[in-house]
Amino acid sequence: MLLGRTQTLKISEKNSSGWILTDESGEKAFLPKIFIREEKEIDEEVEAFVYQDDGKLKATTEIPLAEIGEFAVMSCVQSLPSGAFMDWGIIKDLFIPYKQQKSKIIEGKRYLVYLYIDEATGLITGTTKFKRNPQYQDLTFKKGDKVELILMNESELGWNVVIDKKYIGLVYASDVYKKLYPLSEETGYIKAMREDGKIDVSLQREGFENIDEFRQKVLDKLEENYGLLYLSDQSTPEEIKEKLQMSKKNFKKAIGGLYKDKVIDISEDKIRLL
Repeated sequence: MLLGRTQTLKISEKNSSGWILTDESGEKAFLPKIFIREEKEIDEEVEAFVYQDDGKLKATTEIPLAEIGEFAVMSCVQSLPSGAFMDWGIIKDLFIPYKQQKSKIIEGKRYLVYLYIDEATGLITGTTKFKRNPQYQDLTFKKGDKVELILMNESELGWNVVIDKKYIGLVYASDVYKKLYPLSEETGYIKAMREDGKIDVSLQREGFENIDEFRQKVLDKLEENYGLLYLSDQSTPEEIKEKLQMSKKNFKKAIGGLYKDKVIDISEDKIRLL
């Protein structure tokens, strides 16, 4: 039985309280009746998440915010001297022992949490203590891959982020073109898989093949400003970042294409729609 993971199990027994689900090894977990979405017969398969409750294996068809080896943003529902209970999307709350809290967890607040199985107790456990900028090996990411990000915190280099709920990477400050907030979610793109095993991420696509979205952003801003925008090749990266949330490199590619297509006119200090 894969503890802390969603898996395919078979129905081996049924009673008035629910179903007994069994894996290939014969290990069992109980699925309470409240989580049964449709009627099934003995030996039919069910997708379920397996967790512990009072020392027993239980299953649910609810979708947790995170599984073992993943990060998620969770709200604290109860804080005690021994630890905190977090809402992780299923009927049973996730426990974070006091020693696994980077700082005291406060009821009602949201935190980034990592799930693991405690070696000493064998229990699914959460922690807000995790290694910053870890090194990874043999990942299948390629430059340009689209990924989902959770923003962790801002550092001198930029923003530490969680990639696809599993990996920690970095968005350099030079690649940040809008206001960002801890624990918010963003779409990102793999920028580089470094030789030291660290992952660099960008918030914008790179390359000419992806310039259409930047052209559209320039056009949208022009339309908002009655066809006139006081930006040009001579504008500073800071000015472009403030008004358009893009790099000067992407801005120049965008207006160059629009000028070539005779959509805009470029002056020394401004661009305008034709």
